[in-house]
Amino acid sequence: MEKQASVELENAFSNKPIPLKDRKSWIGIAAIYFGNTAALSSFSSGGGLIANLTFWQTAVAALIATALLLLIFFIPMGYIGAREGVNTYVIGEAAFGKKGSKLATAFVITIIPCVGWYGVQVSIAATALDQAIGGNTNLLPLFMIVLGLLFAVPAMFGVLSMSWLDYISIPAILVITVLGVVKVLNIAGIDGVFSYVPTDSQSILWGINIMVGSLVVGASFAPDYTRWSKNKLSNVTYSGLAGIAPPLIVLTIIGSMMALTATTLGVDQAWNISEVLSVLGLPAIALLFVILLQWTTNITAAYSAGLALTNVFGWSRFWWTLIAAALGTALSLFGIIDHFLGFLGLLATFVSPATGVIISEYFFVSKMKLQTRKGVYWPGIAAWLIGGAAAYFIPFFIPAINGVIIAAIVYYVYHIAVGNTAKVGQTKSM
Repeated sequence: MEKQASVELENAFSNKPIPLKDRKSWIGIAAIYFGNTAALSSFSSGGGLIANLTFWQTAVAALIATALLLLIFFIPMGYIGAREGVNTYVIGEAAFGKKGSKLATAFVITIIPCVGWYGVQVSIAATALDQAIGGNTNLLPLFMIVLGLLFAVPAMFGVLSMSWLDYISIPAILVITVLGVVKVLNIAGIDGVFSYVPTDSQSILWGINIMVGSLVVGASFAPDYTRWSKNKLSNVTYSGLAGIAPPLIVLTIIGSMMALTATTLGVDQAWNISEVLSVLGLPAIALLFVILLQWTTNITAAYSAGLALTNVFGWSRFWWTLIAAALGTALSLFGIIDHFLGFLGLLATFVSPATGVIISEYFFVSKMKLQTRKGVYWPGIAAWLIGGAAAYFIPFFIPAINGVIIAAIVYYVYHIAVGNTAKVGQTKSM
């Protein structure tokens, strides 16, 4: 009965503001993001960075990127969600139009990235299960299918049924962290970690961009979750500080330590945390914990993708969540994990400008009033494309930040030029 009530509540407010009486504490939102961030994806990001950065460069990149993710993406987007009580897709209608939001918000910010992340996480979890039972690679595709479908079940029953799994994940991540650090100190030693030099080097700015790409999607679709929170900026800030900053910074740094040690033992893909843990000699129980942690992350990805698909096509969020999970599972079967760093780079390039347009529309053009547009709003689409091109082609600074700033400025300058700030034509107020 409780799960049925959760599904009914989710379906009732898929496209409507959450009433204040149904809002929850910021602690629950922080727990969801802690479970999402305290996942092996953070270890994988550390492994990706260590392929081209020293340990100290990785640590600096993690700190700066976390601050940027909170200040530029999570807090502004989360505050919009808390104020208006609606999801990312509905918010995107103000910047891109009702039809335009299907492309820029639903597909670019949510559906495509979440389905892609789902495939990455399923690949890591399936590899962990395979390694735990002896490394029979013939079973790997079967494990991907089974885990890919299993991971979607809690998300199909809605956000209110997700927190219990996030609470369970915290002891699991602590076990892997402690065991991993012990193995690193025994194999490489602290001097080996501090003196590590990669074969191929990149700048810290490259590392920051990869880190931003690793969580830009989760930070950008913050309204999907903060809409359930009390409409205060402090609540959103607390959720981000408690739910994102600690696990992202700590696990990225520890992940880099484990990955650089594993590379000395023959691991080629330092971002595949399952291979890293196996080579380091962690017990099978640690690899089984990997599966649990990937489950917490994929709940968020499947839920947001299902919610966005529901907003685009209608029908049932329950079944769209399952379809999104099936698509992500198919990507894992086709080897998306082999293109992990390229995947993060694309997310940083094309998701961040869409977020910049939304933030510019809400805070600067419409003066914190959500006014949705009909059809396709081409100035928003154009600003997003210009920001994406800037992120892709401008060779200096941080591409993701270049994209979000330039897209926001282009959108705002256009409305200044046409004299259309705080008054939007062909709109309807929420």
